[in-house]
Amino acid sequence: MIGRLLLPLMAVLAASACQHSQGAVPAILADDSAETLDALKAGLATAMNRAQIELGAGDPTVVPSVSVLPPRPTEFETRSPALPEIFNLFIQDGRCYAVRDGSETEIPLPDVTCHPL
Repeated sequence: MIGRLLLPLMAVLAASACQHSQGAVPAILADDSAETLDALKAGLATAMNRAQIELGAGDPTVVPSVSVLPPRPTEFETRSPALPEIFNLFIQDGRCYAVRDGSETEIPLPDVTCHPL
């Protein structure tokens, strides 16, 4: 009896654990202008506690995710095991924000214009 109730309960909890704010939908950038990309970089750099960031491959005007490259190795390092960080873009009530992959924290992007995917 408990097994029959436990399995559906676990399925519901697992499905709800990955959801963001109700009404939020995946989004893409409205344009790829320098101003929009600079605003995106500024918002993500603040969230990552870095002065500046470099975006990785991908076009955020086509796909709802953005990769941020790790800092370049210094002159004393030959390689770095660091991997890019992935952020997913969302829009809700006209407000564009990013969520770091594997996190639930919303990163506001006030000067970025997004469109629902």
